Amino acid sequence: MGETIRFGVSMDSNLVELLDKMTREKGHPNRSETLRGLVRQELVNTHAGDEEHQVIGTLTLLYHYESGLPRVSVESFPSVKITANLQLHADKEVCVKVLIVQGKGKEVHAWAEKLLSSRKVIGDLTIAATDELQKVLTKQQEHRIDRENDPL
Repeated sequence: MGETIRFGVSMDSNLVELLDKMTREKGHPNRSETLRGLVRQELVNTHAGDEEHQVIGTLTLLYHYESGLPRVSVESFPSVKITANLQLHADKEVCVKVLIVQGKGKEVHAWAEKLLSSRKVIGDLTIAATDELQKVLTKQQEHRIDRENDPL
């Protein structure tokens, strides 16, 4: 993890009030944590469809049990991997499928769109992180371990 840098930000007072409200609603301990979260989310949004960046996300699909879910092979999308697959019946007629997927952002989006555009399918793709953010998380963990092992 990089070194923490403090810097000042000038903001309209109404915007600061909204930031404080968001901080309380999200349960963040302070404005800094809220701003860090917003920056991370913007990085995900910016790189989610990028051909070069790897992403991890969830694809949630709802469909009628009798009509089923069309099969959309990942073979045409070489980087796409389904790492988890959960299916349940929300009620007698509606199935819910949640897939955890990873791969190049552009391919993950293209593959998911084929499923989401199917008749009688409702759903959403949520990109949770890019490879760059995962590196940040790994570095944060390494930094914590280093601090825990520090004899002083």
